This record gives sequence, structure tokens and C-alpha cells, in this order.
Amino acid sequence: MSDVLKHFNIAILFVGISILAGCGSTANKASTSPSVSDTRQSSIEERNAELAKEQQRKAKQQILNYAKADADYQALVAQLEQGDATERDFDTIIRVYPLTTKYRPYANVEQAQKLIAFESMEQSNWEACLQATARILEENYTSLTGHYGAMVCYTELGQSAQADYHNAMLDGFMGAIWRSGDGQTPATAFYITSTNDLYAFVQLNGMMATGQSIVYFEQRPIEAIKVEDPQSKLETTWYFDVTAQFRRGIFDDIESRR
Repeated sequence: MSDVLKHFNIAILFVGISILAGCGSTANKASTSPSVSDTRQSSIEERNAELAKEQQRKAKQQILNYAKADADYQALVAQLEQGDATERDFDTIIRVYPLTTKYRPYANVEQAQKLIAFESMEQSNWEACLQATARILEENYTSLTGHYGAMVCYTELGQSAQADYHNAMLDGFMGAIWRSGDGQTPATAFYITSTNDLYAFVQLNGMMATGQSIVYFEQRPIEAIKVEDPQSKLETTWYFDVTAQFRRGIFDDIESRR
């Protein structure tokens, strides 16, 4: 409390004593209005409460360690771009990517750019195709669609070195999915991070998807995809573990409510 306010309160006190002494009254009347000190204290408490709420919003607890995942992901992308990646690097990055801030379970940007890329291919607009695939890979460097599109468009432009690079990336990521399981049962499902990659994987293996459903294995969501061989017309079912998509959707929902 400031010295001025202290002196002000002391002066009021002495005036009150003088009045009581002059009147000879012994009665004490209860004050019905808050003092300056009480009003000021209430204002401070309200302000502190608002500050505390704001700090809680800014310091929202995160379930995932995005900083570490982002750093690991970027380091792996750099390794792949140098052209000396191992099978382990491909296996690792598809597991790290869903833990990053870049991961979008339903890949709206990737889906939109995929449509642009394929439309550009139909029109033989290879430069536009490369712009679209670059956007895809900026969002998701593990994208089968992104590397496939880039490979095709660089090939058509006669830029064989770049085409060979994206072909190697495509083979690397396809191999990582094959190593994750055999896809023949829910227990041995392929690991996949997006719906785009799921259908790209089916098509790039020369198969055609004819139906899908969700099953669960040990509480994990598994996509059961009916596939058909266009040549033999034989049908079978391939299973894909889509836990990464479901898990991230749940985490994002929890974090948004904290």
C-alpha cells in the first residue's frame, strides 16, 4: 500500500475518533460499502485469475513430443535426400512421421495435390505435375503418391537422374510397408500411415481395390481391403494397420480440450 493511501486512511480514522468523542456516542455502525483496499484486492485477484487461465491455455500439455519427432523426421529426410539411406531409415521414418506436427491423418492437402498432379499428367503438363508433387512431399516425404508422380513427370521431362532418385524412394517406402507385415491376416497387417498410401500401395502392386471394412485385432483398427488381380480376376483380402491415423485423431482431440 502506498504512503499516500496510508496517510489518507489514518486521516479518516482520526476524523472518525473526533466525531465520536464530540458526540459522546458509544454506538458503532457497520459499514455497508467496501473499502478502497477491499475493492483493489478484488480487482487484483480477478486479474490474477485471468492470467492463470491464459497461462494454462498457452502451456497446454502435449501428449506427443513434437519437437523431438520433428527433429528426427527432418534428419531422416536429409538422409534420404543424400541418397545413402538404408532399409532401416525407410522403416524408421514411416513410424516417426505420424508423431510429427506435419502429420495430418486425413491428408487433405495431399489429396488435393494428388488430384492436380494426375490431372496435369493427363494434360502432359509436367511442370505443373512437379509443382503438385513437390507440395505433397513437403507435407509428407513418405508419400507413395508424391514420389510416384515425381518419378513419372521427371521421366517425361527427360531428367533421368531425378526420376531415378524418386524411383529409389518409391521402392524404399514400398519395401518398408512389405517388411511391416504380409497383409494376409489382421495379426500380420501392413503398417500404413494414410488412406492415400493404402490405395497407392494396392495399385502400385498391380491390384485393384473392390471393397473395404474395419475389423479390430487386439483393440487395433485394421482396414480389410478386398483386392482383385485384374488379370486372373482372383480376389483376396489385404489387411492394413491404420492405428496411426486413429491414434493421432484421438490425441489431437484430447489436446484441443486441454
